[in-house]
Parts: sequence; structure tokens; C-alpha cells
Amino acid sequence: NFPNEIELEINNSNKLLKKRNQLGKGTYGHVYHYTERIEMAIKGQSLDGQCFEEELELCQKLSHPNIIHVLFSFKMNKSGYIAFEYFPRTLFSILNEEKICLRDLKIIFKQLLDALLYLEGEGVIHNDIKLDNVVVDSDLNAKLIDFGLACYVNRPRRIFSPQNPVSEERKNLFPYFSPEVLKGLDQGFKSDIYSWGFMLRNAASGILFINPGDFHTDVTDICDHALQVDLDARPSVDELIFHPFFDEIYEFLFCFNDYEDIKITSGDIYIEKIGSKIFLKGNEFEIALYCGCDYEKTDESVTRLLNMGIHSEKCTVCRTGLRVSKYARFKFELGGEIFPLHLFKMKELKWIKDYLLGIRNHFVLKRKPFYTLNCCCNYKLGFYE
Repeated sequence: NFPNEIELEINNSNKLLKKRNQLGKGTYGHVYHYTERIEMAIKGQSLDGQCFEEELELCQKLSHPNIIHVLFSFKMNKSGYIAFEYFPRTLFSILNEEKICLRDLKIIFKQLLDALLYLEGEGVIHNDIKLDNVVVDSDLNAKLIDFGLACYVNRPRRIFSPQNPVSEERKNLFPYFSPEVLKGLDQGFKSDIYSWGFMLRNAASGILFINPGDFHTDVTDICDHALQVDLDARPSVDELIFHPFFDEIYEFLFCFNDYEDIKITSGDIYIEKIGSKIFLKGNEFEIALYCGCDYEKTDESVTRLLNMGIHSEKCTVCRTGLRVSKYARFKFELGGEIFPLHLFKMKELKWIKDYLLGIRNHFVLKRKPFYTLNCCCNYKLGFYE
């Protein structure tokens, strides 16, 4: 039972937390909304077993803008509690209560792939990705929550046992779990990909039903790949990040290689365009953005994707190969290393977008229009010879 008020000493100060309403009920605990100047979500669960300690240890280790942040934890009356930052709406509630466009969905699901890519780097499988376990604020900032079933890939947690797999009659109770999880087999990072794909298909189906004009084949293609029954047939997280489904997010990019070089100072930001590179420098950062036409600076992962063809012989939907974003060759240099622009998190992408759109009016073509050609982004540009 959650107390109506919780008095705690936090950072050498006494705090009185007041319970508001229940936010959710998970596998191992309940979550309530509490307030004390700031709002927070507090998850409570029994101290029997290791579930509380394991989840707390894992959540405290993780640090990513698209993963829920732990504020503090405490124990009381044989129960363990974890306080998280508060988000009032889940993706499930947004899809049921509001009209959301497909572009917004792309922004949300790109952030979830960013989170999954980070988790893979930490060796963590979430194991419970669904609409109720994604929270979103009014600015479309999305965070993955509820790590009660999460595990490390080298210490897999079998939610169902091979001796007692989910029966065909009960599979509709757990539609977001991958086939290998339902069978009680060892899961992998691509088990989360299946759940991500199931969630996207459901979310997009509702939107496309309301707005049939939004339909395009990219939705079907990316979902069909993510929902491959065979784990080895599914694309990896970094392959999905480059899928054309997300191209709308990158439409602010343009081929700037054939524009005049310029130097601009905007506030405390110095911007210089030299050939195929735009250099941005502020008080605390230096970054170079390379046009997609620049082949001198390359990233091996992008080159592999562009030349890969069919990503898996086991894939049942690949015919001519996994499709790749037309913006895949755009890249940035940070700390002397080259990275694909697609690996930028959404907050960083928005920052780059704002600056590029802000300075684009200053760009002047080197030559006047006369004939047309297709540039690296498939834009039509015109030049005199």
C-alpha cells in the first residue's frame, strides 16, 4: 500500500511527498504520482527477492536523454521505492486521446531507436517495450520507462520457460513480445526491435486510419523488417536508424557544396562554410557538418549499409536490399572523429536544423541558373556553365 504522504530527508532537507493518483501497474510493482514542489513518479515494490535491487542498480547506471531518470530511492515498511522524473502522458494515452500526425510519430520512434542503440552499447535488453512504457511531453520528447523486466544480454532473463511457453490461445495477451521470448528461448537486442516494430505498426495504423493521406510504403517496409519471426532476420538498431521512414526528419538538409563560401557570426556562434563543410563553433563546442556530396570523409557503417544489399538471407521481405535514407551520407566531425548525422539525438538534430535554416538565406549559388541536375539529396539545382 502506498502511503498518502511520505516524509523523507533528501539532500539534507526534509521533504513531504503527497500522493496524487496512480499512474500504472507493472509486473513487479505499482507507480503513483507524488508532488513536493516538483512532480515525480514513484514506483513501489516488495523487497522479497532481488527485483527491486536489480531494477534500481540498472536504472541508476543508465544515463540517456530518452531513458527515464532516477531522482532518488528509499525503503519503507518492507517495500522499496524508486522516484523517477514525472511525465503526465504515455504514448498509449496520447494515441487514444489526441490526433497525432505521422511526422510526430517519426520523431518519437527515432528517439526510441536512439535509446535502444544506447542500451545495446550498455549490454542491456529492455524486454518490455510497449505503448504504456513510453512517456512523451508536449515537445515530443520521449523516454523509455519501466525496466522491471530488463536484463543484461550476457545474463538473459527468460520471462517464459521453454517447458512452459505461451500457448497459442494466450499469445494475444502478449502481442508485443517477440516469438523467441514467448517460446522461452534466449532473447537478444533484436527482441526489443520486434517489440518496437509491433508498437510502431499499431501506432501508425491508428494514425493512417484517421489520415489515409499520410500512408506510404515506408511504414509497411520498416515494420515488416522489424517484425520478422526469425531473430537473425531482423535488422539491427543502427540499420533501422538509416531507414527512409525517418527522412522527413532530415528534410532541412540541403546540398551546400555548390554555394559560395561564407563566414557568419550569430550571437556567440561562429559559422563558416568552406567547400563541402560547415564549421560551427561556440563557447563550449566545435563541430563540422559535411555535405552528402563529400566523399573524402566517410563512415564505414554508412558505406557498409549503402553497399550491403540484402541484410539477411533469412529476411522474408528483402527483395533488392534494405532501403537506406537519401540523407545517409551527411556526417559530422566531433573530436576528430567522423559520425553519420543520423546518430545525432533529436535534441542535437533540432539544434543543427535551427542553425542551418537560420543561415540558409545567406547562401548564394556560385553560378546562375541555366540547366538542372540532381544533387546528393535529389533536389533540383540549376547552374550556368
